[in-house]
Amino acid sequence: MVADINNLIRLTKAQVKPAVEVMSRAFQDYPLLQYYFPDEIERKKIALYFVSLAIFCGIRYGEVYTTSPSLEGIVVWTLSDNYPPTIWRQIRAVPLSTIFGLGRYGGARMRGLGRYIDEVHKRLVPYRHWYLHMIGVDPQLQGKGYAGKLLKPMLARIDEEGRSCYLETIDEHNVPLYEHFGFAVIEKSTIPETNLTNWAMLRKV
Repeated sequence: MVADINNLIRLTKAQVKPAVEVMSRAFQDYPLLQYYFPDEIERKKIALYFVSLAIFCGIRYGEVYTTSPSLEGIVVWTLSDNYPPTIWRQIRAVPLSTIFGLGRYGGARMRGLGRYIDEVHKRLVPYRHWYLHMIGVDPQLQGKGYAGKLLKPMLARIDEEGRSCYLETIDEHNVPLYEHFGFAVIEKSTIPETNLTNWAMLRKV
């Protein structure tokens, strides 16, 4: 796979606000958020804080890229050394307004899910690896190849580093997309006390 990471733009804090708007639209109908926040208005609010947390942590402790100044899509990568971030690290990386917003709009509902997927992650991939934390493309532009533009450069670099890459998804429709880029399902499980399915996927060295 030949692709240059320099063809992407590394996101800065100055670009977080428009990036969050794109990512929140991309994740508004994600099964995880639909399950915990069936009300559409409520879900729009929590989506902003849900993606903000990942983007801010990614900027400080990982690498966040976008396709162009137009921000058609965004991807968040984290080396396993820095994931999951401790509460202290989150406080250092994330504005208090985002942390309070998560609490205000019901982020605690997802706490058990977060613990579960982090435990699965740690159990399945206990060695050093890259984590594809989040990827999203503006819904109006999906199906136009932006996901590939976001993924290929970093996957090429990861191959050069000789590392594996892990991700999880709660959306079955995403599984074929990730398989296209070399990931394979290594565990499929039902998240406790929900009807949600977690697909753990690994792209081996």
